[in-house]
Amino acid sequence: MSKLLLVALLLASPAAAGDWLADADKLAREAVIPGTVVPEPQKKDWVPYIPVSRLFSGEIPVKGWWPMEEETATGSVFRLLGSDSQSGAVRTVLSVRFYDKDTPGFLPIKQAVEVMRKADKSSRRSITPVRPVRVGLGLARTFEIVETRRVPGDEGPSFEEELHHYVAVIPVGEAYYLVRLISSRATYLDYRDDFVRFMKSMRTLSR
Repeated sequence: MSKLLLVALLLASPAAAGDWLADADKLAREAVIPGTVVPEPQKKDWVPYIPVSRLFSGEIPVKGWWPMEEETATGSVFRLLGSDSQSGAVRTVLSVRFYDKDTPGFLPIKQAVEVMRKADKSSRRSITPVRPVRVGLGLARTFEIVETRRVPGDEGPSFEEELHHYVAVIPVGEAYYLVRLISSRATYLDYRDDFVRFMKSMRTLSR
C-alpha cells in the first residue's frame, strides 16, 4: 500500500481522527515541563467559625459572604449573607437554626420535614424527594425547593422571581439543625458546593 493511500484512508476515518485529536489534547494538558510547577486549581478561602451564641462550629467562606446572628422568638439564628441576584431584589442567604423541645412551637423531625415540603399553589412550588447525605453531624435529610415569589415584599412595584432552596435537617438526638440556602434559581448551582462543604464542617458545641 502506498503512503499516499494510507494517508487518505486515515483522513477518511472520522473516528480515528477524533481519537487522535482527543489523545493529543489529553497529552498536552497532562504534560509537565521539567523545572516548572503545575498550578493548582484556585480554591475558595474558608476559615473556622463559631457564632457568639455557640450555635455550632464550622467553616465559612471568606470572600463574598458576611456572617451575622440575631435572636428571634424561636432562638438564635445564624445567617451568612451572600451576593444579590441579577435583579438586585434577592440576596443569597445561608441560615442555621436549632430546634429542641424547649423551642416554642417545636415539631418532631418527621413532622417538621412534612410541613416544609407542603405544596403551595400560589408560589408554584416543586420539591425534590428527600435524600440522605452523610455530614459532620451524622445523616442529614436533604431536599430542594423551587418556587416563584413576588419581590420585593414591601408595598410598591414588584415582580416575580424564581427562587431555589437547598434544605437540610440534621438530627442531634431528638433535636435538630435546620440549614437552608436560598438563592435565585438562575445562580443556585454556584452555591451547591458551598452548601455541602458548610454542612460537612458543622459540629455541635455546649451551649
